[in-house]
Amino acid sequence: MLHTLWNKLIVYWKFHHTLLRIKGKAKIRIKKNASIVQKTKGQLTLGYGDCTIARFTHTGCNLNLMKNSQLILNGNSKIGLGSALTLEENATLELGSSTYICAGATIRVAHKVSIGEQCAISWNVTIMDSDFHEYALEDGTVPLKTKEIVIGNNVWIGNNVLILKGVKIGNNAIIAAGSVVTKNVPESTVVAGNPAKIIKNGVKPINPKF
Repeated sequence: MLHTLWNKLIVYWKFHHTLLRIKGKAKIRIKKNASIVQKTKGQLTLGYGDCTIARFTHTGCNLNLMKNSQLILNGNSKIGLGSALTLEENATLELGSSTYICAGATIRVAHKVSIGEQCAISWNVTIMDSDFHEYALEDGTVPLKTKEIVIGNNVWIGNNVLILKGVKIGNNAIIAAGSVVTKNVPESTVVAGNPAKIIKNGVKPINPKF
C-alpha cells in the first residue's frame, strides 16, 4: 500500500498529473525530460488482473522512461501485473484506447512502437523494435538494427508471441499463440508459426470495450 502510494507521488511530482494508475509494487524509473502525453482523456493502469495465470499484486510492473522518451496515451489502456516496459533514450511508445496487455509482457522500445485501439494482447508477449546489437554481413554492410513497429486497431495477439523490429500488423489481425512475427501481417488475417505465416483470411476479432 505504501509502496503504491510512493510511486503515485513520484509520478505526480515528475509529471504534475495522474495519467498513470498504479497497482502493486511497481518499480518506476524516470529520467530527464521523459514525458507522458495524453491525446485523449483516460489513464494507463499499470498492474491489473491475473489474466488467467498466477500473477499477484506484489509482483507489480517495471516502467523505465529513459532520457527524452515519450509515452503517448489515447484513452484508457491497461498493462498486466509482472510486465516490463522500457523506453530507451528518445524512444516513443503510443497506446490506443481500450487496449489491454496481459501479465508478464515485455515491451522494449529503441525508436517507436505504436499499438492501436481495442487490441487484446495475451500474457508473456514480447515486443521489441530493435536487435539492440549490431552485426556485419559478409559484404561488410551493417543491417539497420532498429525499425518502427506499428500494430493496428482491434488486433488479437496470443500468449508467448514475439514481435520483432519493422513489423506492421494490420487492423483486425490475429496472431496465434507462440508465433514469431518477423514480417508484415495484412489486415483481417490469422498468422501462426515461426516465422509466422498466413493461415486464414477474412477474420474480424470480437473484442468488447472495457
